[in-house]
Amino acid sequence: MKNTILFYGLFIAFIVSLLAYQGCSELDNSVTLAPEIRSHAAGWSNPASGNFHGLYLASNKWNLNACKTCHGGDYSGGTSGSSCLGCHTNSNGPENCRTCHGNSEHSNPPSALNGDTSVTSLGVGVHMSHRYSLYGAALSCEDCHRDINGYEDPNHIGPDPDGIAEIVFGTRAHDTLGGPIRPNPTWDRNTATCSSVYCHGTFKEGNVDAVGVWTNPGSVVCGTCHGDPNTGNPTPRVNGVFTEPHYSFMTSTSCYVCHSTVMNGQGQIIDKELHINGQVNY
Repeated sequence: MKNTILFYGLFIAFIVSLLAYQGCSELDNSVTLAPEIRSHAAGWSNPASGNFHGLYLASNKWNLNACKTCHGGDYSGGTSGSSCLGCHTNSNGPENCRTCHGNSEHSNPPSALNGDTSVTSLGVGVHMSHRYSLYGAALSCEDCHRDINGYEDPNHIGPDPDGIAEIVFGTRAHDTLGGPIRPNPTWDRNTATCSSVYCHGTFKEGNVDAVGVWTNPGSVVCGTCHGDPNTGNPTPRVNGVFTEPHYSFMTSTSCYVCHSTVMNGQGQIIDKELHINGQVNY
């Protein structure tokens, strides 16, 4: 009798276990799954999306501290486990100068902070002509802007950024070439003009009234800074009058007679590092 009861007990337990296993092995596909948890909106990493993180950062004063909270101080993943360095491959990751302005080849505009690439845009202007000039020594960022040492430098963005790169002229714009003319470098954002700077004629025998228009490359030509901008003859004059050793018969092909390290007999600059460099080179 006891054996019979034990047999039926084990049999019933087996049937119950079998039914339980069968029930668990069949998934009910009609069950609604929990939604995927996302930290950012769709399109966060897509530059073409209105949710692109670059737009978000621009509207929030380029504050990267929130990014570091999840992605780590070095942006390598942090608690999120998702690294920013897969896309931001330059040194310092998202804090590299080229992330917000410039491109893969240089850190100066174009493009500008707002993405503009046209020279007529105030954020672009003639940056390229100043940084990679064919006619004179290249300018550095510090020649016209504050000296910046890294993304978090107080002179870079600051606590309340306005999106404007303030103009703070460096030593080159104030150069006197050892003469009596004292430049007073002035930037007018409303007219996009630069005036009273050594670089564009404020020096002895230069055109001290010359004004360069930042958004118009044609506003500065040969003869603008010294000589006659209408004819392109660079022979210096003082108040419109030729004075020794510069004479009225001279043209750009005459410069090499005295300035042979700078110009050739065809009136071409052969060493741009010796032109607009704060010195008179012979």
